[in-house]
Amino acid sequence: MTAARHNGFGLVEAMVALAVVGLALATLFSVIGDGAWRAGRQADKQAALVVARSQLAAAGLAYPLDGRPVRGVAGPLAYTIESRPYGDGASQTGRLWLVTVSVRARAGGAALAVLRSLRLAPPA
Repeated sequence: MTAARHNGFGLVEAMVALAVVGLALATLFSVIGDGAWRAGRQADKQAALVVARSQLAAAGLAYPLDGRPVRGVAGPLAYTIESRPYGDGASQTGRLWLVTVSVRARAGGAALAVLRSLRLAPPA
């Protein structure tokens, strides 16, 4: 009888050990998966920031500063450029405009990058 008890006890120990290893692996896969998702999200934000900087540099040159929104697409990203007069009015050197560029995924969702800057438009 004593030998049978030891054999059964070994099987229970092995099952418990397998359960512990399974929990450890599940936790490890969860951590690795979360890290990969965060790295992908960071790459999306970096790409959106590059598009926002590029479009902000083009505002006033490729797109007129007239208060009308400009929308466009750059790969998997969609951007919107908005401009509005800044301050009281025009001076002899021109008028200041507040330019805002927001970039989001084409599929929708929250903005991945938003940049604002002041631009000086030549006097009319």
